Amino acid sequence: MMMHRVYIGLGSNTPDATKQMSDAIDWLMTQLDEVASSDVYSTPPLSGIGPDYLNAVATGLTAMSNDQLNLLLKDYERQAGRTPQSKISGQVPIDLDIVVWDGTVVREKDFSYDFFQRGYRQVIAEMKAERRDAER
Repeated sequence: MMMHRVYIGLGSNTPDATKQMSDAIDWLMTQLDEVASSDVYSTPPLSGIGPDYLNAVATGLTAMSNDQLNLLLKDYERQAGRTPQSKISGQVPIDLDIVVWDGTVVREKDFSYDFFQRGYRQVIAEMKAERRDAER
């Protein structure tokens, strides 16, 4: 079975953002194998309007296709309260986006932003450290 390494950007800017982020990371752990997550950190909104976001980056392995996983992530967003209206109002209960798939950047814009790079660099560094420790 072919397993794919994915890196998913997570974000939330609602009053319950801490719970939304924690719930989403916990859920990803049930959907992916070998899940690792960055710390959750706060970043200002790209638009400069509205509350700060909590962000994180999670990685894991999946046997699903990119399309299958993306549909699953969008379904989770809807169940967590994400609606077209919430997007227009700038309220984002949870945002889950596949940014890197099997080493290929699939969302160039997200990949370039600091809100993604910060968590991505942390996860990569932790995975390298774990590999070094495992080799000892």
